[in-house]
Amino acid sequence: MKYLVRGTVCAVALVAALTGCGGGGDADAGAAVGIAGIGSGGEKGKKTSGTLSVPQVRSALPTNETLGGVWVGDDLAVVDGEPARQHCAEETGTPCDGMVAVGHKEAAVRGNADSDAVEFTLFSFDSQQAASAAVKGLAAKIRNREPAPEPTQVAAGADETEAFTNGNHGTRVVMRVGNVVAYVQASLYADDGARQMALLQVDLIKKAA
Repeated sequence: MKYLVRGTVCAVALVAALTGCGGGGDADAGAAVGIAGIGSGGEKGKKTSGTLSVPQVRSALPTNETLGGVWVGDDLAVVDGEPARQHCAEETGTPCDGMVAVGHKEAAVRGNADSDAVEFTLFSFDSQQAASAAVKGLAAKIRNREPAPEPTQVAAGADETEAFTNGNHGTRVVMRVGNVVAYVQASLYADDGARQMALLQVDLIKKAA
């Protein structure tokens, strides 16, 4: 892959919790693969306006089936609690107060020597303010990487969008939909592929809400 850095969730504090990382196909839609903390008490199963709960984050992540028949990838993985907040803080450079859950999905085109691939990460917050701060923090971290990426336009129907490209079919898109931040990293050789992935992710978030 040219630009996509796979396994960002697996590589940091969530490595023990996100048991779905590392390979295999999507689990059965009813299974709780990779989910930590569901039903752990309090208001975990409920959401405030614009916020996705732990189960809803899982349902908002693309599956191999929603991506299309040629895609294969890791199981969906979702975690909540302090591990989620710590990972969010590491990724975005913000405190991530009000973190509800982090979700992750990776996939690649089956048998593609060029390694067309995409990675989705969702951060669900209990407020728009925290989500907006995370968008700005994550975009700033991407902007300051070396070599510096170029800003680009990706219209996917989100409330806020920051997008960057390295000019070699690699695109990173950071979006806010309500209280949810979506981070789409796409290394795709099809024209408009990154935008299509961003559109899919926004649509799934709205359907899960």
